Amino acid sequence: MTDQTPASADQVATYLRDHADFFQHRPELLELLRLPDPKGEAVSLLERQAAILRERNTELRDRLNGLLDVARENDHLFDKTRRLTLALLEARGPEKLFRNLLTSLSSDFHCDQVALMLYDREVPILGDLRNQIRCVDSDALPSALNHLLRSGKAVCGAMRTEEMDALFQDNATDIRSAAMVPLEYQGRLGLLAIGSKSAMHFRSSLGTLFISHIGQVLSRRLHEVVRQYPHQAAKKTSDIS
Repeated sequence: MTDQTPASADQVATYLRDHADFFQHRPELLELLRLPDPKGEAVSLLERQAAILRERNTELRDRLNGLLDVARENDHLFDKTRRLTLALLEARGPEKLFRNLLTSLSSDFHCDQVALMLYDREVPILGDLRNQIRCVDSDALPSALNHLLRSGKAVCGAMRTEEMDALFQDNATDIRSAAMVPLEYQGRLGLLAIGSKSAMHFRSSLGTLFISHIGQVLSRRLHEVVRQYPHQAAKKTSDIS
């Protein structure tokens, strides 16, 4: 910059960027600077800075409120998961285990449909439990379920019609989203699926931490309570011989 050549806007910007304390020793210049405002009126630099700080403060407050909402939701979800875990641990026998599971998923988790499949076991399932729990041959699962089970992990979201039908059968009509978790402990035991009439209840962006935890607890309890019942593979071998 010289006395003969006026400084360009870029040069001024570079100079001020390199000398951030320039206005600290010249506070009177701040009062002279006027900046356009979105409302149409020119304001001082200090007023504009204050407005920017207020906007940033509002943005940060909104972010914090969003994080607090997520924390509260996770806290409620953890409490419901804890109660379900205790109910599963306290159940004695398969019928009590099944009823505790269905009651909790319906009342606490507000699920519209629950489907529990048990592989290769002849567990006596009586009354209304037969609408949501069924024993199936693991070698004859619908191809739609094989696709869901391929990863070996819990999945959630808006599933395809054939997947919904395979999971919920006659109760699949109104289900718009679902979560499914394989049940495994010292071998494949079955699968648990829970469905909702809301397409956003089990959205694909939802984490699977809690449903995976429920699946792990249920798997261990199932392994304990259903092993007393005959395994279909053993029965098939006996029938052949």
